[in-house]
Amino acid sequence: MNSQARDLRKHRLVDSAKLAFADRGYHETSITEIVRQARIARSTFYQYFDSKLHIFESILESFLQDLHESIEPISVTPGSAPTLIQIQDNLARVLNLVLEEGDLTRMLMHNTGALDRTMVRRLEDFYSQAAGMIQRSLTRGVSMNLVRPCDTTIVSYSIIGAVKEVIFQLSTSKDVRPSTPDLVSQLLDFAMGGILVQSQNPLARLVR
Repeated sequence: MNSQARDLRKHRLVDSAKLAFADRGYHETSITEIVRQARIARSTFYQYFDSKLHIFESILESFLQDLHESIEPISVTPGSAPTLIQIQDNLARVLNLVLEEGDLTRMLMHNTGALDRTMVRRLEDFYSQAAGMIQRSLTRGVSMNLVRPCDTTIVSYSIIGAVKEVIFQLSTSKDVRPSTPDLVSQLLDFAMGGILVQSQNPLARLVR
């Protein structure tokens, strides 16, 4: 079998597993169900993966890598885009990735109990790194008088929490999903200005 055919079979297995895990949950999904949906022999599954947990964690690892690559460090060098524009672009890339991968997002958010401690730490590390990037951006914004003085650690975790909940709700909802630019605008408006009329922040206009 040539490498292209092998890659195709593995891709079909992964797609089938994503859908099965998202629809049925980790514990209710069997290897039999995965290979049936993929229309591939069970013996072929074991050419690529040792177990159900192996394919689950392989999918997660690949997804986290894609997320890492979608988030670019904030640059403050001369000629760089404004900090808020860079935050907007990072958020847009993350939202595009997780919402386009609907099955994978549902699988990840609904099945974390299936992960071993190593993968849980891997997921926690990703959130911690993302919060750290936001915190550094906020600190820079405060020093430039673009962001009000605040506890940047708490605010960064609040932003991460808001984004996670929005993603969770949108990944399970049957309603029409807002466009990514609208989602980014709403999230940044909320993060920078809150919800009260008197607290509206004119900085929000910078990211539209």
